[in-house]
Amino acid sequence: MSQLYLLDGSSYIYRAYYGIKDLATAGGLPTNAVFGFTKMLMNLLQENRPEYLAVVFDRPREETFRRQIYPEYKANREAMPEDLALQIPYIKRVLQALNIPALEAPGFEADDVIATLARRHAAEGIQVTVVTGDKDLMQIVDDRIHLLDTMKEKRSGPQDVLDRFGVPAERVPDILGLAGDTADNIPGVPGIGEKTAATLVQRFGSLEDVLKWKTLVNGKQRKKNLHVHADQARLSKTLATVRYDVALEVPLTDLERQTPNLADLMPLLRELEFEGLQVAFTPPAPGVVELYSDGSGGASGHGGYGVVLRYGEHERELSGFEPVATSQRMELLAAIKGLDALHQPSTVSVFSDSQYLVRGMNEWLHGWIRNGRLEEQDALANQDLWKQLAVLSDKHKVTWGWVRGHAGHPFNERCDKLAKRAAEEGLQAAAAAKQPAPVEPAEKLPPEAVSPAQPKTLPIREDSEFESEEDGQLRLY
Repeated sequence: MSQLYLLDGSSYIYRAYYGIKDLATAGGLPTNAVFGFTKMLMNLLQENRPEYLAVVFDRPREETFRRQIYPEYKANREAMPEDLALQIPYIKRVLQALNIPALEAPGFEADDVIATLARRHAAEGIQVTVVTGDKDLMQIVDDRIHLLDTMKEKRSGPQDVLDRFGVPAERVPDILGLAGDTADNIPGVPGIGEKTAATLVQRFGSLEDVLKWKTLVNGKQRKKNLHVHADQARLSKTLATVRYDVALEVPLTDLERQTPNLADLMPLLRELEFEGLQVAFTPPAPGVVELYSDGSGGASGHGGYGVVLRYGEHERELSGFEPVATSQRMELLAAIKGLDALHQPSTVSVFSDSQYLVRGMNEWLHGWIRNGRLEEQDALANQDLWKQLAVLSDKHKVTWGWVRGHAGHPFNERCDKLAKRAAEEGLQAAAAAKQPAPVEPAEKLPPEAVSPAQPKTLPIREDSEFESEEDGQLRLY
């Protein structure tokens, strides 16, 4: 099923602005929001690879229909910080250079545009994901429209809405109408909070039915408040209800993912002094495969590896789990898995944050081959992997480069994330596999059939068992 992602641009911008501090160009232009927004957007694209995508922005609050019917709507919010306002045009320039549509509609908020497009395209059979942390948009959730909060890595479907509010998605505005919303300065009914509102809607069915049967509501003051503030409750529900009738004709084909316009993007990234992002969008040299690799593991135990392969405009990710591994072995194994994925001899630039791997291939390997240590039994730690790397280096034309780890390098960060995720998922799968399968009482198996199999133990050589030699390698005595 095709996937459409609608991103709440204002939510992303503020998260980026408050999540990153004190970032500016040499000339003093603040860039923290632009950088954070672009990084989060890149992560979203890499993690989810949507076929269709748009970023939706709010219009100035003074121009929306909600402000017209209730002047105090969002009046409690401070004006946009000046240093953030300076960055908004740059954020929109980044989107334009990435060929990602930026949408807004006069008189409406981003939530209304998102709701309109989500319902329209979901009706066409598209699976829609709304990227936001705004609980108000839970009212649009159904089987084909889900929410994604990337900060919490949480997807929300119909059951999640029920768990959160206690009512189906279509009744969320009734909850907000009764309880109000302090973030948006929606008044609601005094003395009624979200939990009480949920209980009332569950009992009576809707806000109107709560008002109709208010004499059956517990509490003298609560009955009075529902009577006195009935119109305020109805107004609050109107303010909290998203609109599905925004006159914004955007064909799905206009939202299809496009390749970035590098002629516009690269100068903009240089202007903003985003060196790491320039690396992310700089294609490999013609005819060269770029291979980024990283491993994740402890002194001993389980581990994971992550690889990103790039060739021209194409990318491929690889990852895997090893139940018995050291950190050094996973670094070597990551490079091996990446090189082994190439089906024909290639010119390859391998990049890793492991000096152990890069120095080994650039400085030590040739000496080990000359003096025979590579073939001498137990002469080297991880000897089996170094021998595989030697064979792969003969098959391909390989150069080995070091990148500083955990320093904002986009591909190193991706590989690190892939490796850690593979290690976690592999460990979870291994733990689940150890759970004994239920046996029906009626099935009597012979003793030899139910005796536990003895697991095959694999030898683990700890790095602490080795002493370092001049070449940085470790030798077993």
